Amino acid sequence: MSTSGKRGAWGAAALAVGLLASGLGAATAAPEAADRATTTTAGTRTVTLVTGDRVLLNGDRLGSVTGGPGREGAAFHAFHRAGRLHVVPRDAVRPLAEGKLDLRLFDVTGLVEAGYDDARRTDVPLIVTGSGARTAAGASVTADLPVVGAVAVRAEKVGAAGLFDSLVTDPDVTKVWLDGVRLPSLDRSTAQIGAPAAWTAGYTGQGVKVAVLDGGVDGAHPDLAGQEVAERNFTEDPDATDLDGHGTHVAATIASRHAKYRGVAPDAKLLDGKVCSRGGCRESWILDGLQWAADQGADVVNLSLGGTDTPEVDPVEEAVNRLSAKTGALFVVAAGNSGSRPGTVSSPSTADAALAVGAVGRDERIAPFSSRGPRAGDGGVKPDVTAPGVDIAAAKASKGNIGTPVDETHVALSGTSMASPHVAGAAALLAQQHPDWTGAQLKAALVASAKPNPDLGPLDQGTGRVDLAKAITTTLTSDPVSVALGHQPWPHDDDVPVTKQLTYRNTGPTPVTLDLTVDARGPDGKPAPAGVFTVAPTTVTVPAGGAARVAVTGDAKAAATDGAHVGAVVTSTGLRTPISLDREVESYDVGFKYTDADGKPADRASSLVIGLTNDAVVFPVSSAGTAEARLPKGDYLALNDVLTGDRIAQLPQPLLRVAGEVTVDADARLAKPVAVTFPDPDAEDLFGGIGLTRTVGDRTVSATTVFLGGFRGAVSLAQLGPALPADELTTTVSANAKGAPVGTTPVNYRAAWSERGKVPTGFTRAPARDELAKVTTAIGPRPTGRSYRYGGLPVPPDGGSSSGVLSATGPDGDAVDYVLAKGMNWVWLVLQVDERNTTEVLLRSPERGYRAGGEYRQRFGRPVFGPILPDSPFPYSSRLGDAISFALPLWGDGYGNIGDSNTTSARTTLYRDGKKVGEYPNAANGRFEVAPGAGEFKVDTEGVRVPGASEFSTKVAGTWTFRSDTVPGTTPRALPLTVVRFEPELDDQGAAPADRVLRVPLKVQQHKGGADGKVRRLDVEVSFDDGRTWSKAPVTGRTALVRNGAAGGFASLRVKGADSAGNTFEHTLIRAYRIK
Repeated sequence: MSTSGKRGAWGAAALAVGLLASGLGAATAAPEAADRATTTTAGTRTVTLVTGDRVLLNGDRLGSVTGGPGREGAAFHAFHRAGRLHVVPRDAVRPLAEGKLDLRLFDVTGLVEAGYDDARRTDVPLIVTGSGARTAAGASVTADLPVVGAVAVRAEKVGAAGLFDSLVTDPDVTKVWLDGVRLPSLDRSTAQIGAPAAWTAGYTGQGVKVAVLDGGVDGAHPDLAGQEVAERNFTEDPDATDLDGHGTHVAATIASRHAKYRGVAPDAKLLDGKVCSRGGCRESWILDGLQWAADQGADVVNLSLGGTDTPEVDPVEEAVNRLSAKTGALFVVAAGNSGSRPGTVSSPSTADAALAVGAVGRDERIAPFSSRGPRAGDGGVKPDVTAPGVDIAAAKASKGNIGTPVDETHVALSGTSMASPHVAGAAALLAQQHPDWTGAQLKAALVASAKPNPDLGPLDQGTGRVDLAKAITTTLTSDPVSVALGHQPWPHDDDVPVTKQLTYRNTGPTPVTLDLTVDARGPDGKPAPAGVFTVAPTTVTVPAGGAARVAVTGDAKAAATDGAHVGAVVTSTGLRTPISLDREVESYDVGFKYTDADGKPADRASSLVIGLTNDAVVFPVSSAGTAEARLPKGDYLALNDVLTGDRIAQLPQPLLRVAGEVTVDADARLAKPVAVTFPDPDAEDLFGGIGLTRTVGDRTVSATTVFLGGFRGAVSLAQLGPALPADELTTTVSANAKGAPVGTTPVNYRAAWSERGKVPTGFTRAPARDELAKVTTAIGPRPTGRSYRYGGLPVPPDGGSSSGVLSATGPDGDAVDYVLAKGMNWVWLVLQVDERNTTEVLLRSPERGYRAGGEYRQRFGRPVFGPILPDSPFPYSSRLGDAISFALPLWGDGYGNIGDSNTTSARTTLYRDGKKVGEYPNAANGRFEVAPGAGEFKVDTEGVRVPGASEFSTKVAGTWTFRSDTVPGTTPRALPLTVVRFEPELDDQGAAPADRVLRVPLKVQQHKGGADGKVRRLDVEVSFDDGRTWSKAPVTGRTALVRNGAAGGFASLRVKGADSAGNTFEHTLIRAYRIK
């Protein structure tokens, strides 16, 4: 049996998401479940889901989740999939499994990346297919998208729950998609693709319209004067101005008339469709732009943008396919910049009709960033061709801020974004030459005439680098341009050969006789065995102006190894047609049998299965007590939940070994109750969590089930499967309760226990008062109108998965906690919340241990706030291979707590040897791909706090220079960064006396394993006018002496320094402390 082609876009998807947790009774208040942050990423965002529930993302980990209005008793399961945090409410499970919901709606990492967090949007943008979208309760339709039978909808976060319920229960709603955001796929190059030969032949794009769907085009640039014939803004920006320069650079690559930096098609006319803003390219904008370009009569449409490809046909891919068939336009799409790993090619370049373009350098080698095939779903070959995409010089927009300057009006950029317009321009020249050709014919000619690099395979380059000199003379093409022979399930002893037709077309005046051979390789890179691919007949004559068909057959049974087999049918004239066949690795159907506590088949049951020896993640959902999942051979962690009424049995199987057909028997009758009680008999349960951490070699997988409202006698637990060594499994059970307040000061109880090597059958604990430590928390100074949530998160000694709850402080920012001391350390989070209930500041303590019966006091929130490098087993900023990751908290407080703040403006820029590598709109946070080898680097970052978040350190800036070389292996190497902390004695309001000398101790922090030398020099400056003027402050040893100015103002501080290895650093803190 075989399958081929992507799954249909509008049918039920095969996705299933595991059932999460029992809908236990709601707590009186709305506590927030929290997951211990274990990464060093600086950043916190609050995200409201389409269900109305609020999630706090702390770095790349779950900070907290709160049920929305009327959903205080909701239950959730948080898990990471492909490095992304997903938080799925229980009532979203069934519509997800039925294919009615887009999983991206619950990808919290992705929602923040798209700019859909609460600090930046008050709604969730959706694309809804089906006739029911317009009548759904609370729906606000913002655009019709007829090309895919959909509408764009805004779901206001206030009241989102009502719209969600309406959409998922309406039979006339086919699917609810996130209106996701795609990203731009960031003199000699025209000659490289043979454009001068086409120009000499008289082809310059005259009479051809090319649509540039991008971030806008600066039509006033001299290189593009008179080229633009239509303009339309589809974004929320006020006009079509190009705000970063990407769209202008792309347009100039196509149609610049500059003498030196000439575009490929200098006489083509441009249609400027702005579908990207600074935050990216929303899918509804792209869909609107695609329709507009088609309506404007575009012959060629360039899309230098993309997003993650999935097996199904997404709305943008569907639009490309439909409009290609309907209008005859050619859609040229960048393949993406996700690097050399297989399967990274981006959508919509993966659409059947799209001409997907990878990038090469001037040396014809594939660019390291250029995405590779195959595409998801059928293993089809993408990209189709390549083109120059490294250091491409073209027009700089008047407001452009990206790229390496070439001169005042031109910049150099790299990316498949730069390769795609080369091909769009080439298509324009062919369209002028053949005005009667369809987009499919243009695509076929460009693919057929491309020049292959013999060192690369089809999944790297398609058929090769576009060659216009050959394209304008080619008369032989193939249809289709590549042949995907689909997916053959394991085992392969009964595989049936799959045959597809390949048609050769000859537009020349004489017949052409072709001898056909197959050039193919297996997943091991060795030549594919004889018989895996065959073509018949092996000789064919294509008549003048006619066509001839041959049969291409793939036989997985003939292959020696499992995996992707890729090659080409090669004609004696040199035409190559890529072919592919995916031979499934050894895999089995795994059954799941669910039995409820009454011994009946359980329909309300599911599993979350996570690969321990591979990257598979599947979510079987019960149907009449059973489910099935297809899994590659290997070991897995399976979390199984079975509901009986309002009771839930958790039946994890820490080791599910798949080496044949196997069934997981999840019987709720095996589980025993879970109960935790605290010394206060009136304490109200707020939270319960059960976390599992599996370790296999150097791979660790963790998952936590969270119960808002606590266990409440409704949760039971038992392990399935064999016992495990103690170092391979840690189970952590945690519980929180709210005690009686002392005056206005809240009192909370927190406890957690971990066990090695097993999941307990049932779990009952009642810690006594003398087993607990008393921890008093104080926060301040506190900005006006702000409130606080805080919580202690347990840190298991063996690194297990833990969770806790965040609670409100008292009105004075204080609280008292009793925490279990033995066998557990604690990390504390403090969240500052504004009037809109948006988290704007996060503080995180170092890990702390306590003595049973002891009393402790901790403080948060006093200046000076600034960059901080606390001790951590993981480097905050590092290099691995040729990827530099920079993540450094900019607002650590005066007590040494890690700190982060929402910002109104922020940036992080990396330079190498004086040239800009890239920039992120984040404060001290970015990941950059750099060229191999050593270089001199500079990181420049700054962040400006949102108004009202704090009167201190309202702007923080930092610059670091250092030398770095390629880091081999799998362990990141810390960057040689130095941070200087200012530690003056200030009062509780963050103030120091006026007109006096203030001693400011300077604490130096360096990355362990990264700093190359000792700090040799420290220079400190002070400003009393918010950084307009500065004066030096004397430094003795590690102490600066600052003479404060008059009362009523602020002191700003700046430090500069260098270490003995030549690395330098500079930090500037505007309004570091108040002067009283």
